[in-house]
Amino acid sequence: MKISFYKPSILILSLCLLPIMAMAKGNKQNASAEKYECQLISRSDAIRQAKNRADGKVVGVQLSEKGERSVYRVRILVGKKRIKTISIPACR
Repeated sequence: MKISFYKPSILILSLCLLPIMAMAKGNKQNASAEKYECQLISRSDAIRQAKNRADGKVVGVQLSEKGERSVYRVRILVGKKRIKTISIPACR
């Protein structure tokens, strides 16, 4: 008799705790998502920062991901033949 009483009570308890556990898991995911959210800088700001690092003509700008972070890859023609790629963090 104890076994038949014990199993339904665990089932009822687990059904009551399931929504609470799901909410806790959802909150952790939201917190981690908020951690990596950022406000992107404009392409012109990225170009301006790259020009401050290297003097030359900008030949290309690309927004890409480096790990979990977003970066602008700015390609600058330095001199007549050399192209330098500068990574600028895309978040403020």
